[in-house]
Amino acid sequence: MITALLPSGLLVIAGVLWRIIEPDKQPAVVLRQRLNTVAIYLLIPALILNVMLRSRVDTQTWLLPLAAWLTIGCCLLVNVCAYRTLFGKAENRSKGAMILAGSFGNGVGVAAPVVIAIYGIEAARVPILYTLLGSLPITWTLGVAIALGHGGEQTAPMWRELLRSPPLWAALFGLGIALYGLPIPAWVTETLEMLSRAAVPLMLFAVGLSLNLKGIRRISVAAPAIITKSLISPLIACGIGVLLGLQGITLGALVMTAATASFNVGVVLSDRYDLDVDLYGITVAVTAILYFTLLPLWTLLPNFI
Repeated sequence: MITALLPSGLLVIAGVLWRIIEPDKQPAVVLRQRLNTVAIYLLIPALILNVMLRSRVDTQTWLLPLAAWLTIGCCLLVNVCAYRTLFGKAENRSKGAMILAGSFGNGVGVAAPVVIAIYGIEAARVPILYTLLGSLPITWTLGVAIALGHGGEQTAPMWRELLRSPPLWAALFGLGIALYGLPIPAWVTETLEMLSRAAVPLMLFAVGLSLNLKGIRRISVAAPAIITKSLISPLIACGIGVLLGLQGITLGALVMTAATASFNVGVVLSDRYDLDVDLYGITVAVTAILYFTLLPLWTLLPNFI
C-alpha cells in the first residue's frame, strides 16, 4: 500500500515545490488555474467516461450517491452545531466558509487519483458517483444556500453552474451508455484511456500547487471543520456504507472519498458570496495534508468492520 501511495505523494510534493520555487517566474496560482481548466473541460470528463464505460450498472451505482447525501448531511449538521455553539461570536463569513469546508470534499480531484493508485481504475467509479451524483447537486443547492445565508453579499443563485459542469454531463452520458450497453468504437476507448492516464498525475500536481499554509495562526477557528472533514466524515461514511451493504473495495474507496480534503470549489463559493476565503484556503491545505497522512488508517478501517 505504501508503494502504491508513494508516487502520488511525490507528485503532490512536486506541486508544492513548484509553488515555492516558481521556476518559470510565473505565480503558481496562474499555472494551477490553467491546469484546472484543462482538467475540468478535458481530462476529468475523459477519465469519468473511461471509468463509467468500464463499469456495470448495479445496485451500488445508486447506493453511492445515497451514501454521499447521508454522509454530507451528517457533516453539515455537525458543523452547523459546532459553529453556532463554540464559535457563536465569530463572523458569519468565517462560519459559512467553515461549514462548507468541513462538509464537502474533493472527491474527483483528490480521492479519484488516490483510489486508482490503490485499487485500480475500476474503483474510481466510487469517488466519481459519490461526487458527481451525490455531492455536486448538494453543493449547488444547499451549499449555495449556506453561502448566501452567511455571506456579506446577496447575489443570484449559482445552480445554473451545475448544468454547465462537463464532469457531470460526462458521468450522465457514460452512465446512459453503460445502462443501455451501447457499443463504443475501439479508437474512442483508446483515446479516453490516454487522456485518463494524463488526468491522474496532473490532478495530484495541481493539489500540491494549491497547498498554502499562509495565515495558519487562525487554525483554531478552522479546527471543528478540519476535525469533521478529516476524522468524522470517513467514520460516518464507513458506518453508512456498512448499513447500505457495501463491502470490499467499494467500501474502502467510499471511506477514502469521504476522508478527502475540503473541495476547491468552495473557494469559488467563498469568493463569490464574500465568505472568508483566506480561512477556507488554510482549511484546504491542512485537510489535504491530513488526508495523505491518514490514508494508511482509512485503507485499513474497512477490515475491522
